[in-house]
Amino acid sequence: MRMLLLLLALLTSVPAFALTEIRSINTRPGVTMDFLLMTPESSVQHDVLILFPGGNGAGPFKLAGDGVVTGWSFLVRSADNFIRNGLSVITVTPPSDHPTGMSTGFSESSEHAQDIATLTAYLEQQGYERIFLVGNSRGTLSATSLGTRLKDHHVKGVILTSSLEYDNFLRWLPLEQLHLPVLMLHHREDACRVSSFEEAERTRASLSATTSVDFTEVNGGAYP
Repeated sequence: MRMLLLLLALLTSVPAFALTEIRSINTRPGVTMDFLLMTPESSVQHDVLILFPGGNGAGPFKLAGDGVVTGWSFLVRSADNFIRNGLSVITVTPPSDHPTGMSTGFSESSEHAQDIATLTAYLEQQGYERIFLVGNSRGTLSATSLGTRLKDHHVKGVILTSSLEYDNFLRWLPLEQLHLPVLMLHHREDACRVSSFEEAERTRASLSATTSVDFTEVNGGAYP
């Protein structure tokens, strides 16, 4: 419940307009990583969401000349809502040595963790105090794996939406090493063959052995 209350508190801030740009950082020798940064137009930003939209992570957004951002993932399409409520949003893309997308193996790798650790260090230099890892569908593999690997005290929690199935994917991660609070949101009628509601419940049960898990069941609504 603590994680859910924190997210709700962040989403009741004063609305603001967004500044949007693509940035690039060096993450490993000879490797760069591009990301979309969307921030409230405010002199002070403390909280940032790092989005892992799902799929293989390739091409998660399009930035038009007028600054309008579109994407195939509902996380990217929801970014404006986060921005208006005072949150900055990062949408990551695969690193330059994986231009066609991130495999399952890479999503669980030390190289991926190094890329995101470099990103979190960069965000700290920009003044961010609380960082949250947000994964959707296959992106939950990244967010969960990173939650077990990153030791940065600025990373405050993991948020999983439409979690990848436990039996074939998440149970192979060292979940006992994840001690950050976790917020899970999952639709009761999720029709994706690799993200069923029942599998999400199994992930919750496993994570609950070592950390606090807030689980929100979603019902109804339009097709995302």
